[in-house]
Amino acid sequence: MNEIAGFETGFDEALAYPKAVRVGQSVWMGGTTAADPGGAVGGGDVIAQATEVLRRIDIALRQVGSALDEVVRFRVYLTDIGRRAEIVTLLRQFFPHRPASTMVEVSSLFAPDLLVQIEADAIVRA
Repeated sequence: MNEIAGFETGFDEALAYPKAVRVGQSVWMGGTTAADPGGAVGGGDVIAQATEVLRRIDIALRQVGSALDEVVRFRVYLTDIGRRAEIVTLLRQFFPHRPASTMVEVSSLFAPDLLVQIEADAIVRA
């Protein structure tokens, strides 16, 4: 049986899909943003948004028995790749074990005030 996780806000439930799915010792996460019913958490600050995204990823991973230090791969989607150096500095704080990663620029995310989206894959250590 699969385990699924969401977040503490009702907003995520409206999207009709889980944020994380655990099958055995593997965890896959959908794209996570700083979206909130009142607008993006962190406003127009990409670092504040990314920090919120990573906080949400941590919550979802813990709900299915994993953690940030068990992330083996993540993907970052930025609306302004010129901010990559700042994002990389932040990511190194959350992922000092340096999992595999990809970072790409996108023209936009699903709401105009969103600046970053992150997906993560993790394991669950026995």
